[in-house]
Amino acid sequence: MSLLFCHDHRFFVAADGRIYSYGQYDITILNRYVEIFGDVTIAARGVALDEKADLSRYSLCSSENISFLWMPNLSSLRGLTVDRSAARRLLVEAVTHADVVIARLPSEIGLMALGTARNLGKPAGAEVVACVWDGLRSHGGLLSRLYAPLAYMRMRRAVATAGWAHYVTQHFLQARYPSTGKTLAASDVDLPEPDENILSRRLARISAAGPVTFGMIAALFHKEKGIDVAIKAFARARSERPDIRLKVLGPGDSAPWRKLARELGVEESVEFCGSLPRGEAVLKWIDGIDVYVQASFQEGLPRALMEAMSRACPALASSAGGTAELVEAECLHRPGDRKTLAQQMISACDIGWLHHSAARNFAVSGTYSSKRLREFQVEFWRKIMSSP
Repeated sequence: MSLLFCHDHRFFVAADGRIYSYGQYDITILNRYVEIFGDVTIAARGVALDEKADLSRYSLCSSENISFLWMPNLSSLRGLTVDRSAARRLLVEAVTHADVVIARLPSEIGLMALGTARNLGKPAGAEVVACVWDGLRSHGGLLSRLYAPLAYMRMRRAVATAGWAHYVTQHFLQARYPSTGKTLAASDVDLPEPDENILSRRLARISAAGPVTFGMIAALFHKEKGIDVAIKAFARARSERPDIRLKVLGPGDSAPWRKLARELGVEESVEFCGSLPRGEAVLKWIDGIDVYVQASFQEGLPRALMEAMSRACPALASSAGGTAELVEAECLHRPGDRKTLAQQMISACDIGWLHHSAARNFAVSGTYSSKRLREFQVEFWRKIMSSP
């Protein structure tokens, strides 16, 4: 059995041919599809990895049973026009030779793959992980905002007509993108099994009553993560709590954000930590902050927020996507509302709140343990192999 997995994700190709990623994919995640389907081809974007890149900050994705089909960037104006025919030809051939197609949405490659599978009569499913409308309308330029209604309708149709739909939320994405096929509601975040020692260490850190360090995880080239909102809110909060700090973990050029921090007078209190391979390294980084901040304009069920909660980390977040399914209402702010976030940052310095939020978040994360959710996912996708 062979799977064609399609997404706009950008992988990095090293000089020796090995494939790397940062963020949501590593070999552990990709091997889940190998375990279910056997041979996996990933249709995505590939770019050359800088020879000077620190490989310890990337995740290896190469494997014997995984091959890659490099696609044009269909998320650009050129991709939506000039490169579209070439991309379609690539996908027609790939879908023809695949037994099953799974598309991770939102993605232009995924939308094209689902349409191709539908035309060729191949079993196809969608992983619905975020709302394309929120992303394009909230942070994009004029062309993105103009394209948002069409992108929204295209994604709605793709999910509705796919035979299978795996939603990472319990309610939010299901309401935006309803399916007429078989569905699964389960997070795709790989969380370790709960360990009470994690909560004990967190509570001990809080009791030490040191200066509060806020942290967020975001690719620096994605405006949708609200990095500017977090920095502006932090600057406002620091006028009342001058001892607080902000750390940002994620790949990309930090220069524009350092400039913003400098203009707001908080450059010395904002630290950009670069990127780390997903998994243990990121979890240890989270252990070194006191409050996690998710200021996104677009989300499904935020991976980084769930990882922070699994480390018993108190959290503040925007109400984007399905985040309200994780965080208490008083810890939410409207996307872009830096004034409310600033006030929440000030209030988050209270030891009593920190203790309550740590215990509460750790308990909630336990209901999303990877072992149980993985069993649901494996059972769900195995059924597609026997579908007509």
